[in-house]
Amino acid sequence: MTDNSGSGPEERQPSAKSRRVNIGVTTAIAVILVALVITLIVLFFVVTPYVVSGESMMPTLQDGDHIMVRKVGFTIERGDIILFDRPNAEYPPVKRVIAVAGDTVMFNGETWVVNGEALEEDYLLQTVYESDYVSPFTCDSTEIYEMITNGFTLGEGELFVLGDNRNNSYDSHNYGAILSDWVIGKVVNVY
Repeated sequence: MTDNSGSGPEERQPSAKSRRVNIGVTTAIAVILVALVITLIVLFFVVTPYVVSGESMMPTLQDGDHIMVRKVGFTIERGDIILFDRPNAEYPPVKRVIAVAGDTVMFNGETWVVNGEALEEDYLLQTVYESDYVSPFTCDSTEIYEMITNGFTLGEGELFVLGDNRNNSYDSHNYGAILSDWVIGKVVNVY
């Protein structure tokens, strides 16, 4: 009979150097994974990249421009550019906010008037509105046409948005105010 209790080949113990290398590799992998998780959290919950589709925001944004949209911790003010999820839209539109809740909006045939003052829109190329820019034929309903030409006040949680390329933008002048609940985020960077 043979006694195997302790006799035989010795088990190899990793050297101190080998253990340090293993700890270093494990730490590096953990740091990379944590960085990846933080990046994904930021991208999905704080900011998100988006590619502009269409020419409705020219000259400010071009078709194919890449933008970063902040999804949390922002307020919406007149002049901000937002990304929103409009029901039945092919893709989330990007538009400029020209009026917020409580503002009175109207189109006088030549310019947009908010709270009795013509908008100063130096971000636009010189725009000469087409004769049917605001008409019963370009608005989604006669009610919207009458509201826009007579003036109306935005209710709580409503925004009025327009594309910077006014003659080639499907926006609030066609479909009326949007709900602030539809806003995905505020454009914070073009890259």
